[in-house]
Amino acid sequence: MKTIVIFMAFWTLCPLWADAQIIDDDKHPVAEAINKAYSYTYFFPFDAEGKININYEQMRKELDKRYAEVKAEVDKMADGDEKVFYTHVNEDAFLNFRMRLCQDSTAYRDLVSRIDPNDTISLLNYLPQRFVESKMQGDYSKAWGHDPTDYGLEYISVMQQYITSPKVKHELLSDCAWAVLSFGKDYADIDRFWKPFVDYAADDTVVVNKYQTKVDAIKRTKPGAPAIDFTFEDADGKQHRLSEFFGKTLYIDCWATWCVPCCNEIPYLERQVAELKDKADRLVFISISLDRKRQPWIDKLAKDKPQWLQFIADKAGDEILSSQYGITSIPRFLIINADGTIGNANAFRPSDPDFAAKLEPYLHN
Repeated sequence: MKTIVIFMAFWTLCPLWADAQIIDDDKHPVAEAINKAYSYTYFFPFDAEGKININYEQMRKELDKRYAEVKAEVDKMADGDEKVFYTHVNEDAFLNFRMRLCQDSTAYRDLVSRIDPNDTISLLNYLPQRFVESKMQGDYSKAWGHDPTDYGLEYISVMQQYITSPKVKHELLSDCAWAVLSFGKDYADIDRFWKPFVDYAADDTVVVNKYQTKVDAIKRTKPGAPAIDFTFEDADGKQHRLSEFFGKTLYIDCWATWCVPCCNEIPYLERQVAELKDKADRLVFISISLDRKRQPWIDKLAKDKPQWLQFIADKAGDEILSSQYGITSIPRFLIINADGTIGNANAFRPSDPDFAAKLEPYLHN
């Protein structure tokens, strides 16, 4: 089912912001119960290989159990607007997770029919997004990691047909831009998506301005463009600049200790470093942590003892990676040519079975 495939694809990258709770209120007991019951990390955990591999029937039974437990807590509340709100959120949360755990197309369509795509409370559980995706006809399962422009254009087209609420429109526009610009690469022409997006967004300058930086970064980091210099620190606190390493091809791993997909790439990167050590005269591997706190990074290095260059981005470097290189999700891999120009600003992963063959052409630039 294409909507489920799209959702699962998003989990192969970690956004550079914390995964939001359903209700941002840990002090209310029912809000706390809802946030605890409907946990994405519980229902969709990564296995040892970084894949989501779950027993759907078992998880559906667990979902029913958790829904009933939250409902019992909501039923204890005094009648009023607050009870109505939490009842609504619990029903929506159950529907959201039930859709994500659904494996039958007929049952899925029945679940979709329950969604009001213009209900603003349902945004807490991404139901308007699920509704829009359910109306899309294209198969975009292979678009992620490539050019998802057609996905974005159809997403906008469906929104034009069904979305009337300004608040819902704003949130869905943001999600659409985030998906296309964060999970895509190798765009044939980014303006083929961006111009229709801006036209449809109309006077929603907030969402346009939010993603204009990302679009500018995509244009700025095309192959052959000068690599923007930035700073980072080693484990001893000494500051370095990217330009210090020009003269050899650079393969740069942008990661963080809290990012599961990032950490899953480390053993593959370690293997590539070992297998390509004979090319050290032309090739340098660099890992740059985007951890906000230094100690978890230091602890990770002490545990893994990686045999290639390790740095952590300082505040200025982090800002440049975000604004100039457009890195809003990780892991992200960059290739910088020996002459200091961009080779590939969104490169293949170390786990790619054709890694060495794909890297070879850059060693001669």
